[in-house]
Amino acid sequence: MSEPRRILLVDDDEEVRSTYREFFNSQPDYQVVGEEPDGSEIVAAYLESRPDIVLMDLNMPNVSGIEAIRLLHSHWPDACIVAMTTFGTREYVVTALQNGASGYLLKEVGGTALLAAMDQAVRGEMPLSSSVRRALVRAVLEEEPAPMEQSALSPREVELVTWLTHGFSNQQIAERMFLAEGSVKQYLARLSEKLGVSSRTQVIVRSIQLGVVDPSSVPLIGGDEA
Repeated sequence: MSEPRRILLVDDDEEVRSTYREFFNSQPDYQVVGEEPDGSEIVAAYLESRPDIVLMDLNMPNVSGIEAIRLLHSHWPDACIVAMTTFGTREYVVTALQNGASGYLLKEVGGTALLAAMDQAVRGEMPLSSSVRRALVRAVLEEEPAPMEQSALSPREVELVTWLTHGFSNQQIAERMFLAEGSVKQYLARLSEKLGVSSRTQVIVRSIQLGVVDPSSVPLIGGDEA
């Protein structure tokens, strides 16, 4: 039997943390290993608990969720951080994803969809509530991207982005591109550098701007429809 996925809860509402704690600890595949009321001690909390997923509220006192995401991402670029909040406006969505969030959910999401989203995030996908995806798409399409031609990406890099959008792991991408898994990591590192980003999620967001990725192909939570 595999080890349960470890979750660090960050939310200033103790009642909310309690609800999430009881929910996840009732699931055989999840375990809450830490809780924080804001982002003040987020680096220390991450070091102590070494979670597989950080469930991060955004609107918190002292150190906000956005700043906590930025801090975690600066120390651990591969950290899996899912923003979980009541705000679905484009400013919150884009800022959270640009700072390193792996996905963005609204707190109204149901339990089944929440578990599906956690699974997607761990696999490297970008779980989004449907209204959040619409805000993201509007924002990235209206934003003026830094100058760069889509043709600057090689055909193999475009193919890699396509597989990323489908939510495949490095191993799954390697099988489909007939590469070693290490080669996929090298491709991804070069692609991130070329796009000026530092995470798989940011690669997808930047690729939407460049027209490499069709926004409608970005996965929603549990296959939810927009």
